[in-house]
Amino acid sequence: MLDSELEDVNLYDYVYKLLQQIPRGYVSTYGAIADALGDIKASRAVGTILSQNENSDVYPCYKIVYSTGEVGNFTHPLGTKEKISRLKRDGIKITKNRIDRFEDVLFTDFKCDSPLRKLSAIQEKMKPQIKVDDDFKNSYFGAIDVSYSGRMGYGAFLWYNGEKIEKKEVVLRSDFPYIPGYLAFKEMKFIRNLCSEFEGILLVDANGLLHPRMMGLATYAGLKLDIPTIGVAKSLQLGKVSGNSVYLYDKKTAILLSKRCIVSPGNKVSLETAIKLLKPELSRSYPKILKLVHDCTVTLRNHYGINEN
Repeated sequence: MLDSELEDVNLYDYVYKLLQQIPRGYVSTYGAIADALGDIKASRAVGTILSQNENSDVYPCYKIVYSTGEVGNFTHPLGTKEKISRLKRDGIKITKNRIDRFEDVLFTDFKCDSPLRKLSAIQEKMKPQIKVDDDFKNSYFGAIDVSYSGRMGYGAFLWYNGEKIEKKEVVLRSDFPYIPGYLAFKEMKFIRNLCSEFEGILLVDANGLLHPRMMGLATYAGLKLDIPTIGVAKSLQLGKVSGNSVYLYDKKTAILLSKRCIVSPGNKVSLETAIKLLKPELSRSYPKILKLVHDCTVTLRNHYGINEN
């Protein structure tokens, strides 16, 4: 895949086309769709995609049920009642919101090129390129963040220019929902759009090396743009904590500057230097510029939301 293809994978289209493969008289599950995409961790994202389906007559999301055989929810004014009605019209027998002989009507034989498996393989292939030694000229910070409303993303980039803070913003459609481990493929196009010419150290509201494949958004962006980056996450999702250090694969990979500030190197900046540079930036245990850029994205999202209504 080319960079442009990586940053434009439409997972919604993948899911909707998978729905059309389910034969009449059969159902499938969120997990089965996620497996077809290439990673069971996408199950929750599948639910998000189905909840935003605007044409359930063409893309029959009512055919997706829980792995227990329970019918589950349905985004429709009549909710589960309408889902049951449609399933029964397909010949599915249901007793007390549970599908009869569930295993006999469960369809899992999807035909799909498993895009998530391809994307994770690309992350694995990039790992040897990671640089954890200090390799930067300018130590001033820039920070990027994105807020979302449905499939629209509102990105902002702030950076220091002498004593002033400069700002750039962009509004882009995102066709890739949040999936743990794949944030890079949701937000890289925002970073490329806003930060390609930046010459300082980029702070990213996400992890760097603290990632199952050591390829969090901060690391992925740093490698793709060949710039120094630092990941600053608000929650700890993996790793073993000892004191204020976080270990991944038995290697010290991140530092807890606070409960809501987990720092891991992205690219071209060591963990020790990242901590040294960030400590003076902390305001209430979080880097001030990251708080400011987040506020910018919320303001941008609210502005467009008001104008669209």
